[in-house]
Amino acid sequence: MLNISAQAQKVYDFTSLEKQPVYPGGIANFYKYLGGEIKYPVVAVKNKTEGKVFLSFIVEKDGKLTDVAVTRGLSKETDAEAKRVIERSPKWEPGSSNGNAVRVRYNINVNFNLNDKGADRRTSIQKPLHKSPEYSGAQNKMYAYLANNLKHPAKAKKEGIAGKVYLSFTVQKDGAITDIAVIKGLSKEIDEEAVRVVKSAPKWNTKTERECQGVKKYQMAVNFELS
Repeated sequence: MLNISAQAQKVYDFTSLEKQPVYPGGIANFYKYLGGEIKYPVVAVKNKTEGKVFLSFIVEKDGKLTDVAVTRGLSKETDAEAKRVIERSPKWEPGSSNGNAVRVRYNINVNFNLNDKGADRRTSIQKPLHKSPEYSGAQNKMYAYLANNLKHPAKAKKEGIAGKVYLSFTVQKDGAITDIAVIKGLSKEIDEEAVRVVKSAPKWNTKTERECQGVKKYQMAVNFELS
């Protein structure tokens, strides 16, 4: 029998890595994949079931998704559909630690939302998912804003410091970003720059999701690269 080392089987938390796993083309493409594959269960439509299914899974070293599990469900039918679509996902780009591909635990939520006019109850409905609050209506615009406004501190450049700063923050119901905190930093100067830019970001568009009646907690990685 093949003896696989405990290190080889270790599962990392995605926030602790130098390179996080990512769906080809980014998380926005992953939501497009979900939107194209999710079929709103007929029973859930009939029962007017709406909300989020929270899931966890492991991104393997080869990019496959395994151990998909519902951590907080909505209904039997929506939970099964969310799990089915995640399990059928194309391979991701794996995460890495010290230059080596590693197994990574990842968490995500899948949102089931009926439109305001109600859904067609004769068939299961294939429709895009509503996302969490977005910056100016599109997540990639937030990253474009960061790219255009981040300034790599001179001291950090001189010392060759680069990488990701992991932040947490709160999006208020009016879209304002508050309570910014560094979860995992790089250096004093870089951490302060990451906080400065996120703090100065324009308000997020919270009107993309009807559930956004209150504050929402988020995490984000801000990347600093040496040119």
